[in-house]
Amino acid sequence: MLKKAPVLGAIQPIPEPASFDPQALLKRVEELEATLQEVTGQLTAALQLNEYYRQQLYGSKAERYDPAQENLDFDEATLGKPEPSGPETSGPEEGEGAKRKKAKRPRRTKDQLFPRWIKSIIVEELIPDEVKANPEAYREIESREHRELETTRGEVYWRVTRIPKFALKADKQEKPVTSAAPISSVPGTLCGPQLISQIVCDKFCDHLPHYRQSQRFARRHGIELQRGTINIWTAKLADLLRPVNEAIKAEVLDTDALQIDETPGSCLAPGTGKSQTGYWWAYRNIHTSTVYFDWHTSRAMDCLLDMLGFDEESKTLLFTGHIQCDGYKAYDTLVKRFKGIVLAGCMAHLRRKFFDARKQTPDHSIPVLLKIQEIYRVERYLKLSKAPPGCREMIRRSRSLPLLKELKTLIDGIEKIKPLPQSKLGKALTYARNQWSKMEVSILNAELEIDNNRIENAIRPLKLGLKNYLFMGSAEAGKDSALFYTLIEKL
Repeated sequence: MLKKAPVLGAIQPIPEPASFDPQALLKRVEELEATLQEVTGQLTAALQLNEYYRQQLYGSKAERYDPAQENLDFDEATLGKPEPSGPETSGPEEGEGAKRKKAKRPRRTKDQLFPRWIKSIIVEELIPDEVKANPEAYREIESREHRELETTRGEVYWRVTRIPKFALKADKQEKPVTSAAPISSVPGTLCGPQLISQIVCDKFCDHLPHYRQSQRFARRHGIELQRGTINIWTAKLADLLRPVNEAIKAEVLDTDALQIDETPGSCLAPGTGKSQTGYWWAYRNIHTSTVYFDWHTSRAMDCLLDMLGFDEESKTLLFTGHIQCDGYKAYDTLVKRFKGIVLAGCMAHLRRKFFDARKQTPDHSIPVLLKIQEIYRVERYLKLSKAPPGCREMIRRSRSLPLLKELKTLIDGIEKIKPLPQSKLGKALTYARNQWSKMEVSILNAELEIDNNRIENAIRPLKLGLKNYLFMGSAEAGKDSALFYTLIEKL
């Protein structure tokens, strides 16, 4: 929190020349300089905070650094006025820096534009009048089709299964016979599989909250399907799908390398009239790319134990292997407490810290960003070439590891200037120092990625949904949401 700046009226006036005391005057000057330095620091911090929020609201979220982009931050006084282009300007194909013409893409047909599984319905067949008058005189030799993409209006209806009861005509005393009623698609509800699938997909895929779905049912279909009813139906479906969720969890844990990340979300605390903060924990099997979401009302290390399997009798962790994560302290605590866990770092988090500091300290941050860009260029080559793990390890050791050492030299050189620990550059250096050994693990292990971006990308739809429905109705609803996000990610 920013301290209140000193009121100028409270500053004592300088004494008259006749009563000057040199020592008191020097002391007073030092006090004013200290006050000025403090207020300047507060103003700088406020401007930095304002710039951060402005970037979050209106700026690009991409962190890929392009050196040419920095030219956009200068005005004409720095860059000079651009010279007007005349008619004799060279054409697009002249000169070394000229852009190449983009090759024209071939025009695609309807079969290429739209998937083949779209249902086709023949609504009419046009027969010439001559053929209708004398069909025996003609034979069909070929046909062509006129196609229009169409849709049917959504409707809500009762899907009825009649269960008749029968009695013997010859023996009226015989007990009537009837078939057993079918089991409900979702036990404890009145909804069919298509309706409940639409409700779940509308919320967790298209981010439409239940109260908006209730309004849509009333507006379009004239049905008062209350939000509470939709909530109950969704919870009943979640209970039905628990075994599937547990199977996905087992598939995620069947590995020796996981990517883990967590993100906050609010849920209501019944009886208090307030909300509390919960967390979705996301786990990704690096080998199979399977993702599992877990929900807890805490961010403590115990949440990891619940997922990774803690044996109470032996006091050991069932999971052993690599965990790729950010710099959250719960992971370090996990490694200190249990053996068999090796933490791998995230290059994207390191880059993000220096990317945030580039405006304040470009002379130190930009060289680091460019060196990280070279490391990612190697990774892009490995991805495009689809190199197997053996080749990945050889290329990383021969190309990426020297770049990582050069990056360490750059960071060590910046630390010699001793920036303020609370500045953006100081925080970036602290993060790099604490995570450096984990960065080396990511580079040297060919099975691992060099960043945690894959698991962060899996979390993006969840964060987009939170912008619409803001909070969960309860902690149990948070668990249900984690289940549905797991199933959707699996699809």
